[in-house]
Amino acid sequence: MQNFIVLGIIPGTNFQTSFNFWLLVGIGLASLPALLFLAHKRHAVRAYFAARKVARLINQLQLPA
Repeated sequence: MQNFIVLGIIPGTNFQTSFNFWLLVGIGLASLPALLFLAHKRHAVRAYFAARKVARLINQLQLPA
């Protein structure tokens, strides 16, 4: 256990953890609730992006006065 804490080596393997690994794990765990919320509301998110795309297209096709 001391090797894992000091060196980041997982016992019984050749795998060594680093600061970047723990940073990515932390970011992944912190963003998981937001991703689950968006997955649950995917129909609303899809409708929002479709409306945004249509609004952008309408804005591009307008002729100057």
